[in-house]
Formats: sequence, C-alpha cells, structure tokens
Amino acid sequence: MAQQGQLVDYRSGASISCYTPGNTAPYGPTAVRSGTVPDGTQCAIFEDVPVRLQDLPTSIRATWTSPDGRSASGSIDPGNDGGLLPPSGQGVWDYDMYVRYGRHGTYQNGQCQGDGPWLDSCVPFQRPSPQRVPCLIREPHVITPATSPPPSITPYVRRVVGDLVARPGSIHSLPAPKGLVNLPTCFWLEGLAVPRERDSTLVLPGAPDSTGRRIYYTFLIRVFFAGVDWDFDDPFGDGQTAPDPACGQHPQLTAHSYQMISEKASSDGRYHVRATEKYQVTVDLYWDDSYGSHRRTVDPGIPLPITATTPEYDQYVGQVEAIPIGS
Repeated sequence: MAQQGQLVDYRSGASISCYTPGNTAPYGPTAVRSGTVPDGTQCAIFEDVPVRLQDLPTSIRATWTSPDGRSASGSIDPGNDGGLLPPSGQGVWDYDMYVRYGRHGTYQNGQCQGDGPWLDSCVPFQRPSPQRVPCLIREPHVITPATSPPPSITPYVRRVVGDLVARPGSIHSLPAPKGLVNLPTCFWLEGLAVPRERDSTLVLPGAPDSTGRRIYYTFLIRVFFAGVDWDFDDPFGDGQTAPDPACGQHPQLTAHSYQMISEKASSDGRYHVRATEKYQVTVDLYWDDSYGSHRRTVDPGIPLPITATTPEYDQYVGQVEAIPIGS
C-alpha cells in the first residue's frame, strides 16, 4: 500500500487500495427548520447543532454547543448505542451527528418567533428515544470530488520523468570502432531507464470540505517507452536499414549504411551519432467517496512525448582499398 505523498513502484497485477474519506472535524453545518402554520398561532422552531466526536478507550465522547450558547456533552457506548452508531464495517466519521433542539413560539408578521427556552427534542417519526437525553441524530455525510477536489499530479509526474531525462541510455555499434562505407553499421541502445514500462502509485489527500473531511486519492502513473529517433550525422540522410544477423540481438537494434568515409564528412574524421528516446505518460485516478469507488484518466499536465537524448557517440567509417600486388 502506498503511503500518503510517497511514490511507489507498481507491479502489473497488483491491487490498488484507495483510502476512504477521512476528516479532522467530524461535524456538519447547522440546519434550521421551521414549521409552516398560519399567522397568530403557536409554532415551533427546530435546530440541529453539530456534534464533535472524540474516541476514548471505552466510549465516544460527544460535545456540542446549544443554539443559545450553552456547552454540553454526552457519552456514547459503542456496545449499547441504540442504533446511533453506523452499522458494522462503516466508520463513524462517514456520518454527521447532530443534537436536535426545539423551541416554542408564536407567529408574528408571517415569521415564527421563538419565545421559549431551547430544549433537547426528538421528532417522534424520526427518532423516538424516551430513554436518551439529549437527542442525537446520525446522517450520512456526503463527500465527492466537488467538495474535496484532488490535488495536481503534475509536480509528481515531473519528478518521475526527470529521472528519464537525467539518465538516457548509451549507444553501441558494430563493427566498432570502424565501420565500412556502403555496408550496414549496427547501432543499439543499452541502459534505458524504462526499457518497456514503469508504473508508480501515489496517495495524496484532497482538499478538506467544509467540515474538514477529505478524500484520499490514489494516482497510478504509467511511463511507456515509445520508440527512438536516430541521428546518424550523415549528410546523405538518416535512413535505417536491416541489421546484419552477425550483429546479434540487442535492445533497439537498427543499422545505417554510410556512403562517405567519416574523414571526409567532418573535420575530426568521425560521425557523431545521437539517439533521442521517446516516452509517453498516462495517469489514472482512483478514489472512494459517498457514492462508491471510481476511476478516471487525468491529464499528466506536461508536454508529451517526453524525450531524452544520449551523449554523442563517435563512429569511424572507412573503406576497403585494393592494394596492387607486384610491379
């Protein structure tokens, strides 16, 4: 499992574990609800105040502030909570918890004006609880990428591809150190940072929502080798030809046939060969929110393909000259 903010190599076939939504402030916004009754009649105002939860060794401590500013607290027994805590397998932090208060009043000018004290109140059809004071209410907390958006993955992608640019492969050739004009000279690359594919995973927290909860996102960064462009430093072109079987088997093996000896092609008598490696990058994003598990492809945020150019490789190319025998 990847740790938060740490790039981890990913092996094909391994499972990806998505962190569940978490939080640092397990409470929801205050909700004010009023009954609709004719003017001049009695009315009631209900207000749900948010509850903070704290884990203790044998219980969960709940604290809150009443609508009129009084601090209050209660204790929840996980073994005998009367259905208040979430079902087994669900986290208490996936829910918002409230204490419901009620206040009597009368309608004045079309508004319910409270004139009595705020009291703990449970609406019977929602949670009849004659044994429980105060009245605690549990509601699922909805969190999505809209309320806890993912961070940018671009800085981490740049870190991954930076290794590629800093460590290009090396060129080798045959015949070496000298090839012959009009005959294929074999070239290949060794020591590629990513010969085929390299995958990394990264876990990052999303932005906190209004209650301090956040989604933890798992990114899967895949880097693919996408080919190589050869520069044979040949004024007649960089065309490639089939390698001679005598060159054997090598990674990225190719061949080029020079038509001019290197002493005529450059001032130092050598061809300066280079290879530009090309890589593609994809990023998949995984997360769990209130509606289940999800996956989507995201923009890595960098120009593609990624290129890495090898140092110059000096290739001598000569010719076979006939030597007359006798006079």
